[in-house]
Amino acid sequence: MNRWLRGDVALNASIGEDGNFGQWQDRLVDEHADQETILATSEEFGNRRRALASALSTLSDRERRIFEARRLVEEPIALKELADEFGVSRERVRQIGLCAFEKVRKAVQQNMVGVTETPAGPQAH
Repeated sequence: MNRWLRGDVALNASIGEDGNFGQWQDRLVDEHADQETILATSEEFGNRRRALASALSTLSDRERRIFEARRLVEEPIALKELADEFGVSRERVRQIGLCAFEKVRKAVQQNMVGVTETPAGPQAH
């Protein structure tokens, strides 16, 4: 209670009698990300999602199924299961998956380049 009666204390005042505990302002640090960082992260995540969705639309149904089953799930489906589903060898499923990955990678790169470019402002005459 006596602390409250002492009045105002500067934020850069030392904590403790001998100052070994730093300053009061050191305890006021906000560990959370600022709103600009949160917004930028959210926008970046949205841009990446849209780029991936657009890239996935370039795949055939079979390529998309294999890509999603092997790359976009917590526990990838075994090559043998997919081979049985499509009636091809495990090696062929692996090849289709690699081809699909390359298509998606290229499409995402193209989409992300378009997103990061800023449109030109109005021309001054």
